Amino acid sequence: MKKETNPENFFKCPSCGGILDDGEENIAWKCSCGNVSIGKLQDYKEKEEIIIHKSNMIRCPECGKEISAKAKRCVHCGKVFVEEEKPTKICGDCGKEVADDATECPFCGCPLEDGTVNDKSTQKKGGKKAKKIIIPIAAIVVAVAIIAAFAVNFIRSSLSEDEQLAYQNAVKMKSMMRDPDSFKLYDEMFLLRCHDDDGNVEYTYTIFKYGGTNGYGAMSTDEAIFRDDKYIMDYADEPDEDDPDYIEKIGVQLDLTLFRLSGEGDTWKKVDIDIEKVKKKMGLD
Repeated sequence: MKKETNPENFFKCPSCGGILDDGEENIAWKCSCGNVSIGKLQDYKEKEEIIIHKSNMIRCPECGKEISAKAKRCVHCGKVFVEEEKPTKICGDCGKEVADDATECPFCGCPLEDGTVNDKSTQKKGGKKAKKIIIPIAAIVVAVAIIAAFAVNFIRSSLSEDEQLAYQNAVKMKSMMRDPDSFKLYDEMFLLRCHDDDGNVEYTYTIFKYGGTNGYGAMSTDEAIFRDDKYIMDYADEPDEDDPDYIEKIGVQLDLTLFRLSGEGDTWKKVDIDIEKVKKKMGLD
C-alpha cells in the first residue's frame, strides 16, 4: 500500500517540474516530458539540489570563477561589483552633501560638527521633502507680501469722499489752464462746508492754491474757489458788475468773510485735504 504524502513534499522533474514521487519515496517513474526515466529518487534529489545550487551562482566577469550571485566583490580576484557608499553628512547652511570626515563645508565654508553622520539616502529624501515644503511656503510668503504691498498702495492711493471732490475740482482747474501740463498744486487744500440750522450741508467750497504758466510763459499762482463741483472764481479776482455771475461771486466773498470772522462752528466746518494723495492721483510731482 502506498504511503499518503503531501504533494508539496514530492520530488519534481528538474526539466519540466512535474511530480516524480509515486508515494513509495524511492522510485521515480518516467516523466511525461520524456527527459527523466525510472530510477532512484535520491539521484533526482541530488540533481535538483545541484540545479538549485547552480542557479545561485554566477561567473566573475573578470576571472571567470564561480561566485555567489549576491556577492558584492569577487572573492578570487577582488573585482568589485557594488561600490560601498561612504557615509556622508549634510551641511546645515547650504544643504549640500559633504564627506563624513569634513570639518568645513567645501561649498559654503560653514564649520561642520564632528561625529555627525547622516545617511545619504535619508538625507536626500529629507532634503527633497524639505525643499517641497519650503518652496510652497516661500511662494505663499511672496504672494502675501505682494498682496499686502498692493493693498497698502491701494489704500494710500484710494480717496475718501472729501478727497474725491477736491481731486475732481483740481482736475477741472487743470483742464481750464492755457498750458495744462504746467499745472501745479501747492501745500494748501481744504473744503469748507456750510450747514443750515438743522445741521444739513447746504453746499461745500473747495479751495486750493495752484499755479501754471501764463500767456507770457511765466509761472503765476492763485487760489481757486469751487462751490460744490462748479468753478466760481480765483481768490484774487474782483467781481465785475457786468459779469453774469457777479451776484454769486459777491456771495462767495461774503461767505469767506463770515468764516474768517466767526471761525468754525455750527455753520462752518473746515476739512483739510491730504494734498499728496490728490497729487499722486493726478500724477503730479
